Amino acid sequence: MKQNYFSLVLILTVSFLSAQEEDLVAKGKKVYERSCVVCHGISGKGDGVVAGNLTVKPRNFTDGKFKLRSTASGQVPLDEDLYKTISHGMGSDNAMPAWANMRTEEKEAVIDYIKTFSPKKFSRQHRVRVVNIPPRKQNTWESIAAGKQWYMDIECWKCHGVGGHADGPSAPTLKDNWDEKIVPPDLSKPWFFIGGSEPEDIYKTLATGLTGSAMPAVEGTLTEDQTWDLVNFLMHEFIEPGNNAPR
Repeated sequence: MKQNYFSLVLILTVSFLSAQEEDLVAKGKKVYERSCVVCHGISGKGDGVVAGNLTVKPRNFTDGKFKLRSTASGQVPLDEDLYKTISHGMGSDNAMPAWANMRTEEKEAVIDYIKTFSPKKFSRQHRVRVVNIPPRKQNTWESIAAGKQWYMDIECWKCHGVGGHADGPSAPTLKDNWDEKIVPPDLSKPWFFIGGSEPEDIYKTLATGLTGSAMPAVEGTLTEDQTWDLVNFLMHEFIEPGNNAPR
C-alpha cells in the first residue's frame, strides 16, 4: 500500500511537471513568433522573411549548433548560455540584437521553445561537459612571447592575419557549415567579438570554439596554461594595446 502511494505521487508529480513544461513551451512559442520568427523562420531553419537580406545569416536551430557556449566543442549550450546570447546579442556586426529588456520569464520560455527545434540533441543536454576557465595566468612578457608563438604555431594568423586585421591568406575562402561566406573578426576591433572581449571571454571562445564556423576549439591542442598565454598575447597585441602591459 505504501509503495503504491509513493508510485501514485511520483506519477502525479511527473505529469504536473510535464504540464508545466508544455505551458512554458506554449508561452515561448508566442515570444518566438513575436520577436524571433522574422529572422529565424517559422520552422527555426534561419529562413525568416528578412534572412536573405542579412550579411550574417540567422542561426538554423534545427541543427542544434550554437556558437556561444560554455560547453565543449560540438555540444549543445546550457540554458544559461542561450539566456546570455538573448540578453546580450551577437556583437556589433551581427543582426542578432540584445533583448536586454525582455522579461526573464519570456527569455526562459523562448529558450524552452527554441530547444524543440532540435529535441534529440537537447535531450542529451544533461550530459554536456562545461569547459573549465581557470584563473587568469599572470600577464608577463614571457607569457606574451609564448602566446605570440602559439598564435603562429596553431595558425591563427592564417585567418586573422599576422597583424590581426582579418587579412590572413585563408580569410577570403572561409565558409561556415551551411556554405555561407564568413569573415574572421579584426582582432583590433573587440566590439565586434560575439563572445565578449574580456580576458575570460576570449579564453572561453578559444577553448570552446564557435560551432558551425571556421573557428576551432583549442582545447585538446593547447593546455590551460598555454591558452592563457595566447589570451595574454591577444589582449596585449590587439585588443587593448597599452592597457595590458605587464607590470
